[in-house]
Amino acid sequence: METRQMPQGPARIWSIALMSLLCTVLTVVLLRHPGPPTPPPPDVPEAADTSKPLTDEQRRAMYRAWPLFQGWPLPQLPAGPGPRDAGQAPPAPDAHP
Repeated sequence: METRQMPQGPARIWSIALMSLLCTVLTVVLLRHPGPPTPPPPDVPEAADTSKPLTDEQRRAMYRAWPLFQGWPLPQLPAGPGPRDAGQAPPAPDAHP
């Protein structure tokens, strides 16, 4: 593999000066002309969580389209009532170092 020759003498000086000028112009243009102001997002009122726990049929309905992914193993529902059905908080996620 051949090594690339760097410009020597006046060509190198002019290329450094040209890149410095380009960086200066870009800095001035970008700092003097900020982007257009954007309006703040509208406030969305939070609705109280009045949903009832899911029934077994509703929990199974989430996986109804799963056979479309042929060759994928079907997910298994946990045995017994879910943690939300029993009034318990969900378990904390494992912390990864």
